[in-house]
Amino acid sequence: MANLSKLSLYIHIPFCVKRCRYCDFYSETGAGADVIEKTLDALILSLDKSLEHLIPESFPTIFIGGGTPSLIPVKQLDDFLSRLIRRTGKVEEFTIEVNPESLSREFLEVLNAHSVNRISMGVQSYNDVLLSWLGRPAGRNAIERADSLLSEYWKGRLSRDLLAGLPLSLPGLDGRRRLLDDIDSALKNNPGHLSLYELTVEKGTPLSESRKDLLKLPGESAQLEEWMEALAFLSEKGYSRYEISNFALKGEESLHNLNYWRMQPYLGIGPGAASTIPSLSGKALRREEREDLKAWLSNPAASFKEELISTRDFALEHFMMGLRTSEGVDISRFTSIFSVNPADLLGDALKRWTVSGMLESDSDSIRPTPEGMELLDTVLADIALELDEWN
Repeated sequence: MANLSKLSLYIHIPFCVKRCRYCDFYSETGAGADVIEKTLDALILSLDKSLEHLIPESFPTIFIGGGTPSLIPVKQLDDFLSRLIRRTGKVEEFTIEVNPESLSREFLEVLNAHSVNRISMGVQSYNDVLLSWLGRPAGRNAIERADSLLSEYWKGRLSRDLLAGLPLSLPGLDGRRRLLDDIDSALKNNPGHLSLYELTVEKGTPLSESRKDLLKLPGESAQLEEWMEALAFLSEKGYSRYEISNFALKGEESLHNLNYWRMQPYLGIGPGAASTIPSLSGKALRREEREDLKAWLSNPAASFKEELISTRDFALEHFMMGLRTSEGVDISRFTSIFSVNPADLLGDALKRWTVSGMLESDSDSIRPTPEGMELLDTVLADIALELDEWN
């Protein structure tokens, strides 16, 4: 058994109306209320079994993602949240993901009644041409209807997701200000948080197998120009870039995601979820649940694989995650885990990237500069080579 002072919780709801053409997250379509109910029961069982071995003093954050959690019927959601909160107690930040097409007033009322205090809504774009190209189930009208519901009935914090790097030229699309127009629409109701992700073509998705559509994606220079315009626009609106793809008004940062980036312990339950639990001597236990709902339901408390992450790889993950953020890698915390100052560990790599203006550091942290965020993959590759010489 492991006693933890704090343990964040992620719950994966593996249901969608349809599979978007670019998405590689695990989900199933066409599930009825009976399958959803069995899954919710199994999630509670899996949580109970995990908590027999992990004994956290508190759960600082909970994040219910997917999939599409807003597909859960409201009566089932009400019961599930009641059971969940009885096990976790008071939570500082409780987030749930929603999609516009399945959001309802009744759903929001259940969330308000159960201390859920943050919603992350997947929008991706407000442009009907691009929404259709992406295979999204909601069009602009559905998104605006959901925006109105949130404005009227939601009492908590709000984040919206958008995609950059989409085609600039499609029939019926004027791409000159496409991303700025999407951001402007997303900020109309003053959400505290915006996630802006570059479209990634994942292997095995329908998008990856369509050469015709891949040819419509903008080139590197056009993507960079669009991205830099978006960064400037968000800054003008008062949104700080506190992580590579995440922007927030002051005090509206996602605490749950910050726990990921800070490599704090978290438990993931549900098919496709992952967990990271630090162990002794700078190592960590990584657990990954099966991406197979039927198999997972047959034994939800044991449908996972585990591996011990080596000290070198766990240290690299601290750099990979911490350098995604404006706050960077905390030197004191890193030293307490690995018994070595990260600045000493990086040696020449830190000097090279500091001189080139990609990193900066002081006695508190090692941080990326704005320019460094754009070249993070190159910086991390160099750091990985330095770590190969350690241990």
